[in-house]
Amino acid sequence: MSLIINKRYRANAMVPFAKISEYVEPIVDSIATHDMTVEEADGVHHIRSPFGDATFEATANGFRLTAEAPDAGGLNRLKHALVGPIGFIAAREKLEIHWDGDHAEPALPADLRILHVKSVEDIAPRFRRIVFRGENLVRYDRDDQFHCRLIFQPRGTAEPRWPMLDHRGHVVWPDDKAVPTRVYTIRHIDAASQEITIDFALHANPGPATRWAMDARTADLAGILGPAANGPKHAEFYILIGDETALPGIARILENLPVTATGYAFIEVDAKSDELPLRCPAGLKVVWLHRNGADAGTTTLLEDTVCTIKWPETLETVFVWGGCEHRAFSAIYRHMKKDIGLSRDRFVLYSHWHRRFSEEEIIATGAEAYLPQ
Repeated sequence: MSLIINKRYRANAMVPFAKISEYVEPIVDSIATHDMTVEEADGVHHIRSPFGDATFEATANGFRLTAEAPDAGGLNRLKHALVGPIGFIAAREKLEIHWDGDHAEPALPADLRILHVKSVEDIAPRFRRIVFRGENLVRYDRDDQFHCRLIFQPRGTAEPRWPMLDHRGHVVWPDDKAVPTRVYTIRHIDAASQEITIDFALHANPGPATRWAMDARTADLAGILGPAANGPKHAEFYILIGDETALPGIARILENLPVTATGYAFIEVDAKSDELPLRCPAGLKVVWLHRNGADAGTTTLLEDTVCTIKWPETLETVFVWGGCEHRAFSAIYRHMKKDIGLSRDRFVLYSHWHRRFSEEEIIATGAEAYLPQ
């Protein structure tokens, strides 16, 4: 009788880093937003993911990582889920993470799905809705993870280029030639019908993703990775706040809140013509804020409005969710934490974009271009 042993793939890394104490909290927070469950015990952060398990432990002069997965591709994916957030948060430190243990060849991410455009509809002057079709989308049907990364393939490409993950946890492209990718909110998903809906805000100065969306036609090809980024938590009083980039998420949250929910949704758009019909509980008021021709990211409409809120006496009943340009995000974050005293687990805010940096520049700059200032 032969003995069947289920192999586990394991790796570890010990990284010297004298300033680790300054980075532990943002690193852990960043890891947790990428569909990872993090629990701390005796100074060790135990991480659970769909791809495997890991640990992150700060030491006196650095940090230690372990990763364990049931297959080689999962080990690469898990390494990336650690190396990506750490490298981004501590970008200025230019850390080198060298893994010991099992080695896996570059492989496509297990969460990659192939999508084709089913339909394109302009739902407002500055919003385009694209419905994609794809197989095996169940992993994206989540109420707690809203965001995805779309990979935009050129029309008519005979050999699509997809990112792979190597044994270091790094993204590598065939022949080192990348195609554009961007993070978007999943507006709606129907896994049974094999459909995902993405609402694209059409910016005045379009980047590669917006240009792709503006030219999208039926059958165009894209890829999707994820999901990531936290959705809402249970509450009695909700504050939803954001500009056009947060509107898909706000709309999705509103239509799924319990009928007893109360609160406000503050949404900044350019003009009344950009307002979209929204379904929400009767006790939650939608307030549209108009820039009236001012450039996006240049007004104080959102932070000024947040300062007018009359908060419930019991802040444990409150939840805040939102996203906007980095400067407004920073101001709102400071107000929630310092002025209102809202517990960190009662709000989720995102810096969806930065007026001065492209996404590639944000990634290269790291935490300074993303975390609240």
